[in-house]
Amino acid sequence: MSTGEPSPTSTRRTVAAVFLAGVSVFLVLYETQGLLPAIRDAYGIDGPTASLTVSATNVAMACFLIPFSMLAPRIGHARQIGAGVIVAAILALVLPFTPTPELLIVVRFLQGLAIASVPATAMAYLSLRLPPAALPGAIGVYIAGNTIGGLCSRLLTGLASEFLGWHGGLAFTAVVSLIFGLIVVWLLRHDLFSTARSRAVLDTDDSIPSDTNPTLTEAADPDAVTAGDDSASNALADGDGVPAATDGSVDDDADSSGDAADDGGAGSAQPPRRAIPLRGGLWRIYLTGFLCMIVFGGSFTMLGTRLQQDPWHLSEGAVALFFLIYLVGTVVTTYYGRLATKYPRTRITLAGMVIALAGAGLTLVDSLVVIIIGMSLLTAGFFLGHTGASAAASAARPGVDSTRSAAIYLTVYYLGTSLGAWLSAVLFADFAWPGVVAMCASSLIVVFVLTLTGAPIGFRKRS
Repeated sequence: MSTGEPSPTSTRRTVAAVFLAGVSVFLVLYETQGLLPAIRDAYGIDGPTASLTVSATNVAMACFLIPFSMLAPRIGHARQIGAGVIVAAILALVLPFTPTPELLIVVRFLQGLAIASVPATAMAYLSLRLPPAALPGAIGVYIAGNTIGGLCSRLLTGLASEFLGWHGGLAFTAVVSLIFGLIVVWLLRHDLFSTARSRAVLDTDDSIPSDTNPTLTEAADPDAVTAGDDSASNALADGDGVPAATDGSVDDDADSSGDAADDGGAGSAQPPRRAIPLRGGLWRIYLTGFLCMIVFGGSFTMLGTRLQQDPWHLSEGAVALFFLIYLVGTVVTTYYGRLATKYPRTRITLAGMVIALAGAGLTLVDSLVVIIIGMSLLTAGFFLGHTGASAAASAARPGVDSTRSAAIYLTVYYLGTSLGAWLSAVLFADFAWPGVVAMCASSLIVVFVLTLTGAPIGFRKRS
């Protein structure tokens, strides 16, 4: 007789499916970022219009993350994940054949809608399907998939464009994404025809202890851990975010007792929870993530355009290699927990903004070596600020729904990407690269001031 405990094979299949789902959708998320000059020339449009092929996708993600997190328990988490990966890949196959820039932007928006269905659902699906002991490792694997997909989205597309042209580069990435998507559907085949409710009952029957953290098994809150998509990138979620769980033990705002961070202090009198949590300095944290992503998204969006102009005239393939700088973020987020055990998070964020400012300034020098150093410093500073803000957004506070706060942070984060991509293109058209650097410097200074003036609010340890 079955004990209800998932078999090792079932667990591995579930983890592999969610890992490949992250790779598949994030592989097409930023596929046009390194091709903006080619898209601009092909359609005869200006830089800001071309940048909308990046912004539109991120806007759609931001708008549909929370709705999809609410829809998943109704239609089934596996169904939503499977549909998302296939639709996103099919739309990616359509991209190279769009005859007008307007249609290209519309398709990119629809891609963002499809992509949002996966990060809004994946971690909740893992919490329903896996035993608690296997969950932390599985979440780490999923975040790794997001990171790999986000990096390859820029890198593979650019390198393929070197040999196949920009149409071929997009098509190549789409085919790879579709192959991964089909594997995901095959791995999820046993769950595709069961409802979310029956799946939850089946998985929780005799397999989840009564003291299991409710936020991990509650299907109504599938976005409880999506702040890490952060994954982690972030994400990071695409390499641009970090899950709060990765440094929850050093979170200045979080209660040191594990479950207390999730029950909102159950058993004691708590202030009423608001629909949009802003107390405890949360508005500062949301704004920090928003401004940091304006800097990061904007600078990398226009970096390729700059490098393909005088005096370098680099190819799409050569520009794609610059996205390997993203790996600096992987190193920073890996060691963030250690830093946070030694220094207050406010101090780390302030240091990150200074490092990013120095990096932005170095990119003004017309030297590829100096630009690489500058972008590496900017990337390191961004991840220092974003990782701390992501963790703070999901930390427990009296009267605050931490899962909702994390979801709002992630939504604002992708809106920052969208605005940064478009605004940097506008400024580049009028003021060249110094205009982009001015945008970055202004945003970083605002974050510095927000952190400095708000240090006692939302960052103080609670007894």
